[in-house]
Amino acid sequence: MTEEPRQAPHQTYHRPGTRQAIPPGWPGRRPQDRIVLDPGGPTWMDLTTVLAYVLIFILGGAVLVTLIPGFREQFIQPDGTLSEGSFTFAINLISYSILTVLALIACWRPFIASFRTFRRHGWLKIGLIPAIWFTCIMVNALVVMSAGGDIKSDNQLAIEGMTTEVAFLPMVLVTVFMAPFVEEYIFRHLLIGKLSRWVNVWVCVAISMVLFASIHFISTGFTFDPVQIIPYLTLAAAITVAYVLTGKSLAYATILHVFNNLVSIVVAYTLLPLLPEGM
Repeated sequence: MTEEPRQAPHQTYHRPGTRQAIPPGWPGRRPQDRIVLDPGGPTWMDLTTVLAYVLIFILGGAVLVTLIPGFREQFIQPDGTLSEGSFTFAINLISYSILTVLALIACWRPFIASFRTFRRHGWLKIGLIPAIWFTCIMVNALVVMSAGGDIKSDNQLAIEGMTTEVAFLPMVLVTVFMAPFVEEYIFRHLLIGKLSRWVNVWVCVAISMVLFASIHFISTGFTFDPVQIIPYLTLAAAITVAYVLTGKSLAYATILHVFNNLVSIVVAYTLLPLLPEGM
C-alpha cells in the first residue's frame, strides 16, 4: 500500500503592500483574502520629518519664518495694524509646505500602495467615509447638548478667524490637503503602522489618539476646557479605527481626514458668515 501524501497545513503568506492570504475556514469554501499593507520599518527620512514637525509646531520653530526680511511688513494694514489671520495663515502655509514635501519623500511608496485597500469592498469603504463623518458630528452634537454650551477650541476659532481674511482655495490647500496628510503620516502611519511592530496595535491606537487630540492645543500651552477635546478625540477614534480595519491604509485615513476638514471649511466659508454675530 502506498501512503497518501499528507497535506501541508494552511499557511499565511505576507508580502509588503499586497494581499495576505487567509486559509479557508470550512471545506469547500473559496479561500478569502484581505488587503494587508506593510508600512515598513522606520527610516532616516521618518526621523528627519518627525524632528522637523517637533521643531516647527511643538518647539515654536514656525516663528523663524517671521525673521525673513520684509515678511511681517506684507501683512501690515493701512491703519498700521497687523492682519493676524493672513499672517498666521502664511506661517502655516510655509510650515506645512516643508512638512508635506518631507512626508511625501518619506512615505510616497507605502502611501501609493495603501490605495490597494479599495480593491476589496471599495464602494463600501468609500460610502463609509461620509457615514463615519456624520457619526462624529452626531456624537459631538450630543456632547454640546450635554455640556450646555459651545465647545469650540482656540484652534477652531483661529481657523474660523482666518476664513475672513484668507481666500477659499489657499485655505483648502493647507487645511484640507496638506495638514491632514502630514498628521496622518505622523499619527497613523508612524505611531500605529510602524510602532505596532514592537507595541500592541491597540496601545498604539490609544497613544495616537491622545497625541493627535493634544497637539491641537499647543497654542494654549495645553490648557483647555476638557469638553473641548471631545471633537478631536472623536475624530481621532474614527480615523485610527478605520486605519487599522482597512489594513493600515494611510490613503484611507488621509481621505477620511480630508473629507472631515473639507466639510468644515466649506461650512466656515458659506454658512458661518450668515449667522448672527456671537453665535
